[in-house]
Amino acid sequence: MRVIANIAIVVGFISLVAGIISRLRMQPITLVRGGLEAQSMLSFTIVCFIIAITFLLLELAQSKK
Repeated sequence: MRVIANIAIVVGFISLVAGIISRLRMQPITLVRGGLEAQSMLSFTIVCFIIAITFLLLELAQSKK
């Protein structure tokens, strides 16, 4: 589970940087057709970090048993 959490953290940081760049440039990131707005990238960042926290807490709870 730690591997999934680490992947979620890395993807979260990448999307955070992309969202900040998009916000500073005032243009959508063209990763997909039509582009991704900064707010979408930052919302995805929040989801990635929540997934990472959840898996780390789950691993902590299982190690306490």
